[in-house]
Amino acid sequence: MRCINCLDNSLHPLGQLIDDAGLCSGCNTHKEKDIINWGDKLNYLNDKCSKVLATKKNRPYDCIIPLNADAEDYFIVELALQLNLRPLLVQVNSYFGTELSWKNLHNLETHFDLDMITFNPNILHYKEAVRSSLRKFNSIYWPFQALKTSYPVKLALDMKIPLILWGGLQATEQSGKFSHHDEVEMSSWSRVEHDLFSVNEKNFFTTGVQLKERNQTPYIYPQVDIAKKVTGIYLSNYIRWDPWKQNNDMLKYGFEPEKNFNTFDNYERSGSSVYYEIHDLLRLEKHGYRKVRDHLSREIRHGRVTTSHAKKLYKKYVNQQVNVEPFFKWLGASKTGTKSFLNKRIVKNQKLIGLEKTYVDPKIYFSEGFFPDGYLPERSYLNYFKGI
Repeated sequence: MRCINCLDNSLHPLGQLIDDAGLCSGCNTHKEKDIINWGDKLNYLNDKCSKVLATKKNRPYDCIIPLNADAEDYFIVELALQLNLRPLLVQVNSYFGTELSWKNLHNLETHFDLDMITFNPNILHYKEAVRSSLRKFNSIYWPFQALKTSYPVKLALDMKIPLILWGGLQATEQSGKFSHHDEVEMSSWSRVEHDLFSVNEKNFFTTGVQLKERNQTPYIYPQVDIAKKVTGIYLSNYIRWDPWKQNNDMLKYGFEPEKNFNTFDNYERSGSSVYYEIHDLLRLEKHGYRKVRDHLSREIRHGRVTTSHAKKLYKKYVNQQVNVEPFFKWLGASKTGTKSFLNKRIVKNQKLIGLEKTYVDPKIYFSEGFFPDGYLPERSYLNYFKGI
């Protein structure tokens, strides 16, 4: 079943329930944004942070902010400072970044004059984990998501930092799995369900993963009784979450968006070599849609585009080709191995493998929006980049 309002259907990977009126749970939950007293919510967040921080004294940092290298990082940092918190920035290197992602990261830490720790996982082990993720689940992102959600918690425990600030909870913002009033927090369960595609470490590191047990350790989340010493807060439970607007506001701090051929949103995951390329193609093959559909459903709910215009715009984006060669070259796959994988795993969308891209001008479809020109990266898959 398909929602009568947005572009989502009941096959959404995060789960969508369609009610008798034809509305999906994502659209129904979004309605809460217009009736919640967000001033009260922000005050409650402030009180919650104060209570958590009261348990630990004499520390240089109050919280950890895990980074994506996109505009949301800037927004979370801005909010943390408004809450009078002293954040430590933590970046887990995915090795998928372009020079734009590194430039935005360095600008973030420099502009706000904050400390940042970058965790560089062993790249040989990481690539093997990515290969395993491809072989077993037709996905490349499990290893990075596992590291990004485990390392900050381990670091917080080691440094006795009691609080981690996460951004939007996709299960609430996209599919309405939870109400904003549920105030879901980061946990081992939430991580597996919403970040790791319902695949826990035990299921991932079984047969077919050529990675020794000692090299699996960075990907493993701490035991529940230990991890609960750290509180992980999703800020979208306390802020009227509006990513496109929020991210556009971050231009004032020098954030640079990316010119994108596969979505109108130049902010989310800007500077990623894979997010709208091979990762998006695998999403289409596995779940039947491209990421821009999530963006369009979001903007329908925010009232910036009509359903009919969103459908027309999605048709413009859904057939854009994807250049997969750089990823498989980075992975170290042979030409024969690459061809074999694509023939066996990209069955329904072979025609989308290629170099043809046409820039879509989305402005005519929206009643209002945020359309910066954006930067077109030239260097991809950088292990590290000095930036500014």
